[in-house]
Amino acid sequence: MSAEEEFPEELEGVEVRTEPEVVDHYSNVKRAASIVGDLRASLRLEGFNREETFELVQMYWASELGAFD
Repeated sequence: MSAEEEFPEELEGVEVRTEPEVVDHYSNVKRAASIVGDLRASLRLEGFNREETFELVQMYWASELGAFD
């Protein structure tokens, strides 16, 4: 396959660059914190007391941050 066959005509002259993927660790923590808040609220609605809720949320948070890998 020649170079002309690889790209359609409208892409001729367009430079294709590959760049390393950017990892945003802050967004991962932000997402986990949002889930933790939702989890805590749901557990309280289900009737778990503060101590039980704390233990369950703590376990989730530790697993999300990789403490059990």
